[in-house]
Amino acid sequence: AMIIYTDKISTIEYDNENQNITYLEHGLSNKDLLMGQFRSVLEFSKKETISSVVADLRNLRGSFKNVFEYLNDTYYPTLKSRGLICKAFIVSDDIINNHLAELLSDDLKKIGIEAAVFTNPRAAGKWVRMCKTTAQA
Repeated sequence: AMIIYTDKISTIEYDNENQNITYLEHGLSNKDLLMGQFRSVLEFSKKETISSVVADLRNLRGSFKNVFEYLNDTYYPTLKSRGLICKAFIVSDDIINNHLAELLSDDLKKIGIEAAVFTNPRAAGKWVRMCKTTAQA
């Protein structure tokens, strides 16, 4: 995998073979930094296919509700139009982010992106592979 973006709360990797983006988030959620991340991934998606996204939020603290509007109106519809099929969230027992991931999952399903929430990376990775296999069958 190659790192395509990094800031003080995030490392974003792209796995070319699996067309997968992984967000590794840590520290205190920050709207400006998150928006920078999303924009960089959208830019990247112009030239590379992204069929799945895994967001590891286990070490992210604080709510990311303030980016929902952008995610639902712009980010996810754009990625879907460019080939996004499956989205997995990995969460800790942080009640806020757990709840937000579930809400966002529901929003994604409404626009035709398969989404699910997990507590460990292995389960998320396994689900993503299965999700894409099923979708492409």
